[in-house]
Amino acid sequence: MEVVNRQLDKLGVDKITLSISLFSVLFIATFILYDAEFAKRTIDLSYKSIVNVFGPTYLVLTLFCFFFLLFLCFSKFGNYKFGGNEASAEFSYISWIGMLFCSGIGGGIIYWSGVEWSYYVGNPPFGIDPYSSESFSLATAYGLFHWGISAWSIYGIPAIALSIAFYKYNLNSLRLSSSLSGLGISNIESSFLGRFIDLIFILATVGAAGGTIGSYIPMLSSGFSEIFNLNKGLYLDILVICLCVGLFGYSVYKGLDKGIKNLSNFNLILALVFLLIIIFSTDIIGLIETSASGLFFSITHFWDMSTLGISKKSQFAEEWTIFYWAWWVAFGPLVGLFIARISKGRTLRQVILGMLFFGTLGTWLFYMILGGFAMNLELSGEFSVIQSMNSFGHADTAIAVVKNLSFEILMVFIFCLITIIFVTTSYDSMSYVISYHVMKTSNENKEPDKKLRLFWAIILGILPAALVIYSDHSVALDIILITSLPLMLIYPLMAISIYRELIQ
Repeated sequence: MEVVNRQLDKLGVDKITLSISLFSVLFIATFILYDAEFAKRTIDLSYKSIVNVFGPTYLVLTLFCFFFLLFLCFSKFGNYKFGGNEASAEFSYISWIGMLFCSGIGGGIIYWSGVEWSYYVGNPPFGIDPYSSESFSLATAYGLFHWGISAWSIYGIPAIALSIAFYKYNLNSLRLSSSLSGLGISNIESSFLGRFIDLIFILATVGAAGGTIGSYIPMLSSGFSEIFNLNKGLYLDILVICLCVGLFGYSVYKGLDKGIKNLSNFNLILALVFLLIIIFSTDIIGLIETSASGLFFSITHFWDMSTLGISKKSQFAEEWTIFYWAWWVAFGPLVGLFIARISKGRTLRQVILGMLFFGTLGTWLFYMILGGFAMNLELSGEFSVIQSMNSFGHADTAIAVVKNLSFEILMVFIFCLITIIFVTTSYDSMSYVISYHVMKTSNENKEPDKKLRLFWAIILGILPAALVIYSDHSVALDIILITSLPLMLIYPLMAISIYRELIQ
């Protein structure tokens, strides 16, 4: 034990934060595996209770984030530069955009973009007839809405709050509690409130991390089954997890410059190539028409989609919009911590516009091209996505859509590779940020040690493994919403802290 203590002191680790973090991971994994049925009932009941009581609050919070960021961006505060007026950017603009986008999206954009519209066309809100031409346009619009400006606005609040605190006070660690430095609480990271907020962050990060990869593994397994003619099952799922965790560890061990940055740059190029192949493999005119009508509906129905479920209950909003906003809230502080770390020398306006414009543009390209291709398969009768969803489920259908492209095995391979790298860049960002999070604020180390980063890359694989062994992937998605609730209550405090810091 004494040897361990000396090593932790050498690495500059805050032992209390580390202990809480490890306990959180092991507790949640043990809870799920010890009594799977009880865990499922408890998590499902908690999910429904949160949606019933706090659902409208998520909708109001998202609108607040959007308008607050617009205010900051276009006011005099937009010129505020992180690190001081003389600070220079650590990363090129292209690399910065790449890391920003990849850390904020992960594998979700691949998992959902091709087939999300199929959930909506049979049950559209606003009195639109199911399976009508309007319902298909609205279905495209909802994909753009759920992954667009509103989502990136939720990321923006913690990103700005943490960037201000990190560079203004020259902090040696990145913690969520630092985002409240503007509230005037002395040494907030070591206070009871700060410790509590950091505990919430760890729980939310573990839940969100485990929930996302736990839901993506079946799709990756389905893809590898097609490529290598393997039988789908638990062993293949575990193999895919080991592959992902191995890549997480390699990337985070290499660090920001050689690991995460290079993977992000490579994946952006690979994703663009993948989308270009789709464009030239399908009816371009039909793709443009589908995308344009969806984009038009997303603009004209933006306010209606944003407020659906606030004044009165909406089953559609509860099942989809509230779920998505909870997802972004759960990931918001984590993405914000990483964006803060890479945004030295950027102005507040650059960070906000970079997130709202480039983040939204990247997700929209996937939804309009991959989603539009899948929708056109349905409309042309070449392949029934809706029937496949009903018969085989989300994961297998996502792979089946890609198989309808030319060079199907090659495209499935590229599709799976993009997913793995997106998940990897998201997870190594998590490992990097949590490693920062468990360091002492007063230590002399400016970067988390490689051993610490590698350790967290492995630890973050525990919960996804538990969820895959448990094999009920709906639980993975429910966990995301549950862990987002306490974080949602911190967002208004971060906004107050931002404003107070900027007016000083």
